[in-house]
Amino acid sequence: MASPPSSSAPWRRVNPRMLLVPPVRELIRYLPVLLLAVVAGSVGGEPWWTYVLSGLGVVIGILRWVTTSYRITPTHVQVRRGFLNRRMLSVPRERIRSVDVEATLLHRLVGLAVVKVGTSASHGQDGLDFDGIAATDIAGLRAELLQGITLPAPPPSAVRGATPSGSAGVDPSGAMADAEAAGRDFSGWKWSWARFAPFTLTGVGALFAAAFFALQLQFFDGGLLVRLPIVRAGIDAASRIPTIELVIGAAFVLVVAASVIALVRYVLAYSGFAIWRTDATTLHVRHGLLRTRQVTLDERRLRGVSLNEPLSLRAVGGASVHAIMTGIGRDRAGLVVVEPAGPRADGMRVAGAVLGPLDEDADPLTCELQPHGIRAHRRRYTRAAVGVAVIAAAVLVAQLLGYLSPAVWIVFVGLVPAAALLAEDRWRGLGHALLRTRLVTRHGSLARKRIVLDTAGIIGFTVRRSFFQRRAGLATLIATTAAGRHRYSVPDVSVEEAWRIADDVLVRAPRPASETTGAQR
Repeated sequence: MASPPSSSAPWRRVNPRMLLVPPVRELIRYLPVLLLAVVAGSVGGEPWWTYVLSGLGVVIGILRWVTTSYRITPTHVQVRRGFLNRRMLSVPRERIRSVDVEATLLHRLVGLAVVKVGTSASHGQDGLDFDGIAATDIAGLRAELLQGITLPAPPPSAVRGATPSGSAGVDPSGAMADAEAAGRDFSGWKWSWARFAPFTLTGVGALFAAAFFALQLQFFDGGLLVRLPIVRAGIDAASRIPTIELVIGAAFVLVVAASVIALVRYVLAYSGFAIWRTDATTLHVRHGLLRTRQVTLDERRLRGVSLNEPLSLRAVGGASVHAIMTGIGRDRAGLVVVEPAGPRADGMRVAGAVLGPLDEDADPLTCELQPHGIRAHRRRYTRAAVGVAVIAAAVLVAQLLGYLSPAVWIVFVGLVPAAALLAEDRWRGLGHALLRTRLVTRHGSLARKRIVLDTAGIIGFTVRRSFFQRRAGLATLIATTAAGRHRYSVPDVSVEEAWRIADDVLVRAPRPASETTGAQR
């Protein structure tokens, strides 16, 4: 990248109160290491190196503040950082796409926040972070960063407003339209929505992380975990409980623990969730309890929405919605939550409002989708049968080696019908529709998603066919876009249908001249 022109703009540092944040933050970051040191010391030995490492982290955190400075010139935003490896990041101001604000609990206690500058994805940068801006200075810094920046005029379809009659976002009372006009929150989020948290299964992921940490402890210092008195006592107590009761009790404890963890994470992440507009093309999203975050979205860069309905959440009538955006940095993977897990009706309403007026014959959020036929149906059942067969083979080998008793085969009484029901649900979840300006695709069961993608944002297609798909006459159509996760698939459609969709979209969809299009076999 060419060096920016020299400027007399002064270099600045973030607020001096930021010196209070790094030591505490680094101590929290090294908390697992300190915990490991305490556990190891309780069973013998004193890993002094853990305390040195934690202290070194605090020093590094302070040096990071001392060696970081920034300046804003008429043409560039520049940041210098680094102690041993000095580095300067310079981004042209014309690349700035958003200015977002984030504040952890530590930042809020000292009246500071993190200002994140989102840049064009084509520039290859994740954006710039100004960690330690006084809350009173945020408005001025935002205005300074965005001063003089002009964006292309939005096409008529990009001007968001009240959703027309018949769409998913219809609001008969007009309350949501009035809220948008007044810049008020129209998400409808309530504290009672926390009841959906256990069905998002985020607590299960946290339990897996805890199990991995426990496994690391076990391998540390020759089986450290089982040498702890409390662990040995627990193992002895569990060995005296009948197997059936132990399994049922362990399952109950795991379900309760996962639900509590998911509930806490949901409350911390989405408390006070709000979404509002300040003008026709600017959408703001704010949420968080201890760590607050406010994201500003330029809706001219909106390329669609994702309605997420995993099986567990769908069972209780819930859903969540993400906006598919371009130019908001890789840290969010082009996806922004515009409605957390909550009632499906509210998710549909907000998704319709974010999509805006629809120049379509049918609403992409509720329209009937074209099913994928008997061959896709057979393929779902075949994959389910193969999965069950693999599990049966593994059980048989373990039984022959003496690790399992014959009673374990009773599990297949429930496993086989469950696999069949899952295969049927996966097939019923398959579908797609090509509307006038949007491609709609839906797939999945355990993690079902309905993707509504603006065809003008599609820059190409890939038609992929595995060995088994070729035998069945099927293909997976992958739409490539610069937004979101960049690849959105229509799985297990007929080859003819895949190429028909690709040809129709690439021929009729208008897009900037700078974007190349094509389809790849």
